[in-house]
Amino acid sequence: MPAKFCGVRMPSETVEPLLPDHEELHRSLRPLDGTATSCGMNVVDGPSVVDVTVTELDKPLTAADRRVSLKSLEHARNVRVPGTHWAVQGGRRIHLSAPCGADWADSLSFRFSFTEGGEGAEATRHDTLRFATAFVRGEQKEEVCTAK
Repeated sequence: MPAKFCGVRMPSETVEPLLPDHEELHRSLRPLDGTATSCGMNVVDGPSVVDVTVTELDKPLTAADRRVSLKSLEHARNVRVPGTHWAVQGGRRIHLSAPCGADWADSLSFRFSFTEGGEGAEATRHDTLRFATAFVRGEQKEEVCTAK
């Protein structure tokens, strides 16, 4: 059980439901550009378990961005994630905007993608939302965000 995901300490009870049994996992972390980082966990020589892209923003994502997410995600609905501007959850994806308040980032954008099942664990909407909530809280703490 990985203690950290993308540098964020995660409770094992939040990560465990997403992980397939008895599989070796590989974690990756890669900068995409000066403001975005992507990281993930996948079964070695197998499917992705979870991927997340975090983007530093000079202003929060807007209601128009939320509407685009609602239209683009399959089975999308607005969900409540404490400490965020807004969050949209689809079948296997979550998009959200969260305040940061640091000099280098007013807000953070998060895009989560979870396994489709098959060889991976069958994650539920509840499990993925719980993971995203814990990760956002941990990332805000890791980045020393001051906005609440």
